[in-house]
Amino acid sequence: MSINKRRILWVFVFILLFSGGIAGGFFYFAGNFGMKPKGEAPSEPQKQADDSSFIRVYFPSEGRLIIEERRVKRLGSVTVSAAEVVEEFLKGPSNREKSDVPPGTKMLGIYFGNDGILYVDLSDEFRRNFHGDALSEFLLLKGLYESIISNVTGVDDVKILIEEKEMESIGGHLYALYPLKNTLTELR
Repeated sequence: MSINKRRILWVFVFILLFSGGIAGGFFYFAGNFGMKPKGEAPSEPQKQADDSSFIRVYFPSEGRLIIEERRVKRLGSVTVSAAEVVEEFLKGPSNREKSDVPPGTKMLGIYFGNDGILYVDLSDEFRRNFHGDALSEFLLLKGLYESIISNVTGVDDVKILIEEKEMESIGGHLYALYPLKNTLTELR
């Protein structure tokens, strides 16, 4: 083989490896950061013929949100759907990664207002068992908010109640007297 043919072969191999690295990096980062390749529609909860649905649940874990798909009973009314999503959120990640969801928290009720706000009533463990910093509190609230908004149609905003009462803050870092959308989007 002549020297020119070897050079062309090496250039071809280099271009092939470089292209493969670029494509692999794109798909790796697209999967890890929730991006979709151009032209791909955002995924919606999928209905299955077997009376179940898939939902996406956003968990706060070690300074970031992790996303898991879960199979749940078929989503129905706003309150039934939201209750399913909140229950899955409170369970924490299935792979048992360290999660910042306060342990022992129970959902006490779900109320959907005429104003499009979903009121989520949680037990006091949500507040008492939270021991994180401002980022952990932000991710906890953001994870709950995103889990509900991305899976339950018709909900415009989410308000958290603790034992049927409004709380000024969950962990002392973020203001929680008002619905979450403005609080969470202003901090981006």
